[in-house]
Amino acid sequence: MPLENRVIFGRDTLLIGIFTFSCLLLELPLLHPYDRPIPMQLVTLSNGTSVVLKELSLDNPYIPSHQQICPTALLVALCVLVPLGVLGAVTCWAPKPGEAASFLRGFMLTVACTVFLTDLIKNYIGYWRPYLYDECGFDPVTRACTLPAGTAEAHKSFPSGHASLSFSSMLFTSLFLLRKVTAQPMKMKTCLGVQDCTNVALLVALSPVMLAFWIASSRVRENDHHPADICFGSFIGSAWAVFWYLRYFCATWRCAEMSISPSSEDTHRDDEDDAIMIP
Repeated sequence: MPLENRVIFGRDTLLIGIFTFSCLLLELPLLHPYDRPIPMQLVTLSNGTSVVLKELSLDNPYIPSHQQICPTALLVALCVLVPLGVLGAVTCWAPKPGEAASFLRGFMLTVACTVFLTDLIKNYIGYWRPYLYDECGFDPVTRACTLPAGTAEAHKSFPSGHASLSFSSMLFTSLFLLRKVTAQPMKMKTCLGVQDCTNVALLVALSPVMLAFWIASSRVRENDHHPADICFGSFIGSAWAVFWYLRYFCATWRCAEMSISPSSEDTHRDDEDDAIMIP
């Protein structure tokens, strides 16, 4: 087995994979969220009849997972295939010893810690989803939920798992791409001469983060989560992505400063010679 493959599939990667798998087990319905009381108000009419008033912000129609803009299956596929696809493309385009192993280990740790913390907070808080009444089958007569499985899911709104997972995987991928782009300038030969296309490459490197914004925003659009759920979930995923990226790679912009010296004219000339030329 080649040395690079032995590094990728070494003991450290195996241990991190086991840790990641253990954290993903929290996605299973092993723990029941905090049973927060269903919000309602009892209003007694003049004839003595009691009427249950629902919280309007929690009385939105329930959308099943397979009918959502970004269902769970699509989320998992994007958060796995996009990073691995980027890693494969970068490895073929500009390979560097040990880089693939560092990416896989950092990526797995990012996802594992994000899933673990998100599910831990979800079950501890047990906050209501915007379609609480519809998902749990709330009965105004008995003033209780009639769907046990729906009741548990309806209490897992804060924070958003879609937001945390998408931002953890996509931001880690974008930071990896930004590191490659800022390592040296990119130039393109056009009819007007050689043009600097580094800014275009930077925007392309940020495209995974834009995908994460779309996934997170879709959860608010169809009333799967409250805006606060999205913000905190995005923060959790982003924080873990930055932490584990810096653990395995140097800071993106620091790498760029180290590779390009602003003071030496000769160095500036050498940088132009070494720049990536795109015909």
